[in-house]
Amino acid sequence: MNASPAGNPGSPGFAASTDFAPRVNLPFEFRGSGAEYFRIWMVNLLLTIVTLGIYSAWAKVRRMRYFYGNSILDGHGFEYHAKPVQILKGRLIIFGAYVVFLLILQMLPLVGLLFIPLIIFGIPWVIQKARTFQMRVTSYRNLRFNFHGDYRGALSAFIGWYLVAAITFGILFPLWLYKRVSYTLNNAAYGKSEFRFVTPSGSFFAFCYATALLSVLAYAAFFFVIIRTGFLQASADPGATPWHLLNQLGIGGLLGILLIAAAGMGIWGFYQARFANASFGGIEIGNARVISNVKAWPLAWIEITNLLGMVFTLGLFYPWAKVRKVRYQLENTSLETVGGLAEFQAASGEAGEALGEELGEFFDVDFGI
Repeated sequence: MNASPAGNPGSPGFAASTDFAPRVNLPFEFRGSGAEYFRIWMVNLLLTIVTLGIYSAWAKVRRMRYFYGNSILDGHGFEYHAKPVQILKGRLIIFGAYVVFLLILQMLPLVGLLFIPLIIFGIPWVIQKARTFQMRVTSYRNLRFNFHGDYRGALSAFIGWYLVAAITFGILFPLWLYKRVSYTLNNAAYGKSEFRFVTPSGSFFAFCYATALLSVLAYAAFFFVIIRTGFLQASADPGATPWHLLNQLGIGGLLGILLIAAAGMGIWGFYQARFANASFGGIEIGNARVISNVKAWPLAWIEITNLLGMVFTLGLFYPWAKVRKVRYQLENTSLETVGGLAEFQAASGEAGEALGEELGEFFDVDFGI
């Protein structure tokens, strides 16, 4: 686990009730398989194509229920309660609005500029509504999750702090990342028990700056190999063939580039692992805390082999790739609790509309976690 204080029994709200009671570590596990998910994925894909995308709402529900149901904690799976018609309605509204927007741009291009502020200030609304819907249609042991974040908090976390990061030329990017995660997790709840996000912002600065430094070193090594072998000069020749370029690199240069590419995947794995540990490993809820111990190189190896599998099977390896990554992340996550899970109480709350979530997917909005 990273240096997050989520693993510190002295953190607020945790120590007071855990001084004498025994702690129980409940590991997460994933019981699905690539072959099993392949069948679901293939049927979803074919029916989505045949119905011109209409079945995609039912496909999403099947996919979510499969992954939620096979994500096990203490012998119980999670449940996804969204209804396909609910999701389809949101998608149709979004698609219709998008078509109208494109038509306006075609007829009155300058009018499109007026939509820019609307889009900028609309993104936090999309994120807030999407997160509310996602949490409220999720349950564990018959208790629903919930989300209490408001628009103002989303505006500050996703737009306000983004501007701060941009003004500082990315120096405060880790703080923007921290604010996004903090908004998402601090406003979540399970039943009536609210989440507490206790990872300090310094942890985000540490792994973000480490990733940036490692990336600079990898790029420097890459350009050193390219320049040293004369590859740039050869590639500038209009008559250069691929074989000529490979010959210019030589065996040593080619191996060097492959090693640098592997190092790049390792750096990406490092970032993903540290992000997961700092984010999910910073969650406390009631007398429980999440422990995340994702490792960089195993995750990087999964990413590399998944990529190769996708390339050599023309994308058919995707279900196995998805399952492998989810399984590894869950198997390196656990919940440490005192007195079991009986302390949590139900909380009322409607699921809300699927419009926000579907907007997020339609425009590929990054929710930050």
